[in-house]
Amino acid sequence: MNYIFLDIETVPLEITHEDVRNYLMDKKISKERRSMDANYAKIIVIGLKILNNEEIKLFSSDNEKELLQNFWNFLRENTPFTIVTHNGYKFDIPFLVLRSCINNIETPFQINTNPWSMERSNHFDTMIFFSHYGAFTNPNLGILSKLHNLEIASEGKVTGADVERLYNEGKLEEIKKHCGQDIKLLEKIFEKLCLDYLKRVRI
Repeated sequence: MNYIFLDIETVPLEITHEDVRNYLMDKKISKERRSMDANYAKIIVIGLKILNNEEIKLFSSDNEKELLQNFWNFLRENTPFTIVTHNGYKFDIPFLVLRSCINNIETPFQINTNPWSMERSNHFDTMIFFSHYGAFTNPNLGILSKLHNLEIASEGKVTGADVERLYNEGKLEEIKKHCGQDIKLLEKIFEKLCLDYLKRVRI
């Protein structure tokens, strides 16, 4: 079984149709909110890493279709797998699937997005695990790492809120570094706090 850590970075699409722009203004849907919605945003970086494998795959391109094809091909090459995300049930996986459909790309695997079957499925979301299915708050990766003394050395202080600005400035490498840092942090938290539990429930 390959445990594959996944993180994506997204930016809002340029909306040119006047009716759509007016709709977004009427609904007060900000650019920040749009970047989280696959109808109004696109993927610019996909980060993938297999547990205990040093290499982090950071696919980046302005060609979203190429990015998505790389993602699905990576899964094909590394089956069987369990994808590990942080907020992947509500963001990463639905975003990847919808953008694949919009780009007319075959999705060869059905990746679970039903949290109630998470522990025995092909997708484990650490946010759901640490919120205990909504019983508690949803701590982000940075807070979890500090709570459990699992911090890693980081380069710079880039956050998700900086991604659109960095993209517009042509600083894709900085976005990739940020994505890679999140992947490493996710792996460390999962390996130290979740992996043994998951193996026990899957016996």
